[in-house]
Amino acid sequence: MSADKELLIFGLDGATFDLLDPWFDRDELPFLEKLINEGVRGEMTSTIPPLTGPAWSTFQTGVNPGKHGVFDWGSSGNDTYGEGMVDSTSIEAKTLWELASEAGKKVGVIGVPVTYPPRKVNGFMTSGVLTPKEAEDYVYPPSLKEEIEKVVETYRFAPTHAEMALNNEQWIEDLKGSITNREEVARHLLSTREWDVSMVYFMETDTVKHHLFHQNSPLGKDGNAVDEDPVLEVYKRVEKAVKNIYDSSAGKDTHVMIVSDHGFGPLKWIFNVNSWLIQKGYMKLKDSAGVRIKRSASKLGLNQKNLYKIGDLLGPLAKGNEWEMEGFNDILGKMFLSLNDVDWENTKAYSRGGVTGAIRLNIKGREKHGCITPEDAPGVQKDLMRDLKELRNPHTGENVIAEVMRNEEVYEGPRSLRGPDILFLTKDLETDTGGLTVFKTMDRIIPSFAITGTHRMNGVFAGYGPKYLRKSEVEGLNISDPAPISLHTLGLKIPSYMDGSPRREVFSEEFWSEHQPELSESNLPGTGEGKTNNEHDEEIKERLEGLGYLA
Repeated sequence: MSADKELLIFGLDGATFDLLDPWFDRDELPFLEKLINEGVRGEMTSTIPPLTGPAWSTFQTGVNPGKHGVFDWGSSGNDTYGEGMVDSTSIEAKTLWELASEAGKKVGVIGVPVTYPPRKVNGFMTSGVLTPKEAEDYVYPPSLKEEIEKVVETYRFAPTHAEMALNNEQWIEDLKGSITNREEVARHLLSTREWDVSMVYFMETDTVKHHLFHQNSPLGKDGNAVDEDPVLEVYKRVEKAVKNIYDSSAGKDTHVMIVSDHGFGPLKWIFNVNSWLIQKGYMKLKDSAGVRIKRSASKLGLNQKNLYKIGDLLGPLAKGNEWEMEGFNDILGKMFLSLNDVDWENTKAYSRGGVTGAIRLNIKGREKHGCITPEDAPGVQKDLMRDLKELRNPHTGENVIAEVMRNEEVYEGPRSLRGPDILFLTKDLETDTGGLTVFKTMDRIIPSFAITGTHRMNGVFAGYGPKYLRKSEVEGLNISDPAPISLHTLGLKIPSYMDGSPRREVFSEEFWSEHQPELSESNLPGTGEGKTNNEHDEEIKERLEGLGYLA
């Protein structure tokens, strides 16, 4: 089957119409505006919680985490207490790329999260942010590695940490360099190989907003006017990359899809979930001299929040070798309370590091050191949900939590029970959560620091091409919808187990009337053992922390 360049997808992590539309009104991003506003567009609801790992896994599979098994950045089993990290083997459902490959389509995937190690496809795939720094197996087929490294010398899996730069200006230039790296690889591969469906992913649109979201407004973080908008600067460089890739790779009838995994907004507060759980008696720390010293030191001010500026000053000393800085951060981390200090056998509930709005019960027979019986778990869950609803911000007196949900209200599928027992969304999502990686302070609510922006539920979807409607708005989209929409665009059957829909409102009346979607009676792949190799987990944790993804 010949490759017709039918569908080209651009993933802009964290993109939101809240920022894009005002830029479009000022004609700041004309090419993106054309692709988005001249075709069909709509806000797209992310996963709960709106996290990059599970959201892009849902995008790739068309199913919710209860079916694909990725609930956060941590491994999906309930016996790890957040020690392991996910990778592509954690996704226990077929991806869009595999389904297209099985149907004879040629695919090309560049840099999408949760694709390391790359799965075999009818085409090529390079992995993204979860790739270990020394990995040799970041591309399929492996024979492409030498060719890629002739194009860019070093293929970049992820942007550099903000702390690695001397100042914001230097960091922005480094982000632009990361975008250039991805663009050059994409332009080479997509222009020299046949493909029917391809995707190019940019993380920089998310990373810059985590650290510099306050500079996207007329007033900076401290209320002082700012002259430049570094967030827009990064978006302009991404737009240039998108246009260059499109111009060099797409055909006149190629459909273009632009998607984000979640939206973005300001971060004002941090909810230290585990510190709160200790205060409420749901979590216990070990009764040891070392832990008592750490806890006392934290109360006296020796905590991550107050020492952050030291790390901010030390970061540039590691310029050019961020991995050494990560090792230094790991040493500093041993000074603070961590998961190693938890008395698991007397802990009823916990929140894993970097998980926005999720609490797990420590149940006997499920967790490694379960504390509560399955019979007592519903009562503990009910008490926790009540306490969350009553939580108030001591600085404002306002309620912190807008919505509290049980696992079964959010997830559906054979992997659901691996997910958190309680999920919650904070008011306006302006409060994010700390996790087990560190206890930022022993205070339950503190003003945000280190990062100034965080995720929202409203991602973006846009489709441009002959099969799609023009200048149209579609409502009610979900992050599970692009996979079946893509399959229908390619003329392929849609597995019956998918949660997403091909969405009639996306397609032109002519195309839809002549091409009704077809379902294939397919079973969701069986539950496997999931990921077992934890060799690079600490390295990946460090990277995600530096990029603003983990607490």
